[in-house]
Amino acid sequence: MADFHWRVRRASTVGRFSDGLVVQSGTRGLLQLSVCRASARRVASGDFGLLGPLVAACASEGIRRDTGVISWLHWPNLVTIDGRVVAMTSLSLTPPLEPGSKARVVFGVLVNCSAGRPPSFPSGLPAVSILEALGVEIGVGLLRDKILHALDWYFAEWERGMHRKLVERMEPTISWLGSDVLVRTTDARVLAGRAEGLDDQGSLRLERKAGTLTVPAASVELVTAVK
Repeated sequence: MADFHWRVRRASTVGRFSDGLVVQSGTRGLLQLSVCRASARRVASGDFGLLGPLVAACASEGIRRDTGVISWLHWPNLVTIDGRVVAMTSLSLTPPLEPGSKARVVFGVLVNCSAGRPPSFPSGLPAVSILEALGVEIGVGLLRDKILHALDWYFAEWERGMHRKLVERMEPTISWLGSDVLVRTTDARVLAGRAEGLDDQGSLRLERKAGTLTVPAASVELVTAVK
């Protein structure tokens, strides 16, 4: 697979969507990316749910490849090192509006390279920077390229419909799978159960006394392991 042609610009926001555009921003010590991708592949609406965890997995893989530090996908949208948040991601999606049009996806990535705790990081988990974890500063340009390289491969596999392959690659990087967790949802509910794995849409399979509950990534605010 040939590398996708990314076009990196420095700006505060994405002014106009363009496939392959990468807007790099962020204050000192932070790497912040807005990555635009378009997909013409016909997919069911539920298939887009995998894209949220996908971008977090790419951020985690980029950090590992650039620094050698073991990072974990903290489903659905965080990356952790030793249980501390080092990166968070987001997803903005415009589905195809008419036959033949393309879905527009903007992946957001925020990595704490050497700053204090970013205010957008969740309060329910401790935070860390790559500088603290690694002991030396890194070049943000190389880290950016490693993340984009991972996103190149993951997105291409998603477009090919290789959802199970992607999920099988993600699951071993989620440290609390197989453990009891608390899932705080965006509508202020707290769900307790055993995290069994992810389905092909990137949703969490939560085993409870009443049976298995499938929790979509978009409905989750934070997952914490029960100690």
